[in-house]
Amino acid sequence: MAFFLRLFRKKKQANMTICGLDKAGKTSVVNYLMHGENRETIPTMGVNVNTVNLPKLDIHIYDLGGQEGFRPLWSDINERSQAIVYIVDCTDFERFELTKNIFHDIIDAQIDDNVPVLILLNKIDLPNRMSRADFIYHFGLLDLKNTTWSCYETSAMTGGGLIEAFTSFIHKLEDEA
Repeated sequence: MAFFLRLFRKKKQANMTICGLDKAGKTSVVNYLMHGENRETIPTMGVNVNTVNLPKLDIHIYDLGGQEGFRPLWSDINERSQAIVYIVDCTDFERFELTKNIFHDIIDAQIDDNVPVLILLNKIDLPNRMSRADFIYHFGLLDLKNTTWSCYETSAMTGGGLIEAFTSFIHKLEDEA
């Protein structure tokens, strides 16, 4: 019977939102995941949608424009997502409090507690960056009691950390979708 069920089981589907401030590297991360290399990008105007077809799961990736004018669109898409990826430029100290407040607004008002959250501390290949430990503490991640989150250091330019971050995250989605 188990073999018969596997033959006719429908493939799972999930919506994944990728958000963060403009210039954090959201589209660069998506491009690296889709093409295996860094590609030239232009600022996202609104929403870019891509689909990744995995053996057990089809993931619809919503890459949200991070400019202030596009942020009001986020809540609608985040509320329909089964996963959130929030990308932070680890060298953008000037906008740290802004990105922190936006992230916590998403957690508090736009997603359910059962939605897994992946935070990418991007641009680790650049000098003068915030460490992962400092980031976790100052970003208030330890205060998130009802949210399943993980945080990885990544570089969309070199691909560093992306495979590790998304492998774990995709497995969570496959189990929950």
